[in-house]
Amino acid sequence: MAHVNKVHVPVALVTPSGSFGNWLSVIKPALEGLYPSMDFAYYSISSANDVHDFLTKESGSVGFLVFQFLSPWVSRPIIQSGKPTIVITHTLYGSGEYLYEYPRARNLGYPVVGYSTMNVTSPNALWRIKLLETIARLRESRVVFVVGPDVKPLIDLEYPLSVELLSVFRRIQSLFGVTPITIDVRDFKAKYYDNINEAEASKIAEAWIKGAEAIKDPSNEEIFKSAKLYLALKAIVRDLNADAVAVDCLVLRGKGYLDAWPCLGSMQLWYDGIVPVCEADPYSAVVLLMSKFMLNKPGFINDPGIDEEHNRLIYWHCTAPTSPQGSGKPEVLYLIVTAHDETKHASVHVKLPTNEPVTVVGLNPEERELTIHTGTAEESEYDPSICATALKVKANARVIAGKFRWRAGWHRVLFYGNYIEEFRELATLLGLKTIIEDE
Repeated sequence: MAHVNKVHVPVALVTPSGSFGNWLSVIKPALEGLYPSMDFAYYSISSANDVHDFLTKESGSVGFLVFQFLSPWVSRPIIQSGKPTIVITHTLYGSGEYLYEYPRARNLGYPVVGYSTMNVTSPNALWRIKLLETIARLRESRVVFVVGPDVKPLIDLEYPLSVELLSVFRRIQSLFGVTPITIDVRDFKAKYYDNINEAEASKIAEAWIKGAEAIKDPSNEEIFKSAKLYLALKAIVRDLNADAVAVDCLVLRGKGYLDAWPCLGSMQLWYDGIVPVCEADPYSAVVLLMSKFMLNKPGFINDPGIDEEHNRLIYWHCTAPTSPQGSGKPEVLYLIVTAHDETKHASVHVKLPTNEPVTVVGLNPEERELTIHTGTAEESEYDPSICATALKVKANARVIAGKFRWRAGWHRVLFYGNYIEEFRELATLLGLKTIIEDE
């Protein structure tokens, strides 16, 4: 989806009467220079009446940004409003208010994150504003789920005998605002897949083959069908104005509803600004959207395996982004291969970077938890007996094995870089508990 509307963020400058203009002249250019895609509204707060007017006028906003330069105890109603709130405090002028109100609000469970500094416009302080934009973008995002005809009515109606499994689609909508759109695979095939221009699909397939470091799949026909599926997925996302697309690939291919795998298409969709979601996993869909809006980085959905003897994890799946650093262009090489002992075709082995930190995130919406662990990428390998891409990561394997939150599912999403703080603070603003699985 092309997000054209600016995210509106009210900014409360808690200052002594008469000094609002001085601080505004510092803060306004810093915010608007860093975040030109956001709409900031500035308020002078120095009394209880100012607070009342602020909360009344901005009751419909996504959240609040508070700068504290005064300690007369006036900001509590804003900080405890229940809205996602970011508090940035000047060490000399606002610490009294900050040390009273920020920990109080956190202990009471309010969605508040804070930072106190001598330089309130430093990058270490202002990166948090991106969290409010992320929350706003999540609320307007849409994910297309292509599922079988036996599953779609159960999801749409939250069929009582399957409610725990299928009501998750409504749960992620209620928690994050992400709108799920379920599509019967038969309708998808009839309108999109079966009508793809075969010459266009052939060009895509040829480009994939030419771009690969090697081809270890004897079936060009499978690559061609994957190109058709890619074009069909791209078209339905465009028509439904969505941000992501999720295909229940194992079920749909296994039952004969589809004759193509989406793995190559998933690799390509990242370059179209579309988030691909393996195996129609709604939990991972939300995590990937978080990263898209907060970090502008793709993620590697995977099945993690524990190797306690070597103190590492192995993360594998049949596709991964070829721009793992989020540059918007290919950064690493890939091979087109078979997987699962040659029972699966048109899979992608991506030579993911090594000797770099990674952050691995999972979501448990039922218990309102975001799980995080970290490690260092060691080796990327291809093993034809399992999934096509396998990344070995040095990590605290025994601790992770004991703390792994199974209610978040088996899947995790791996990102290159250390983003514990970013995900932890986003979780706080979303009302989620953060579980650090390797501590």
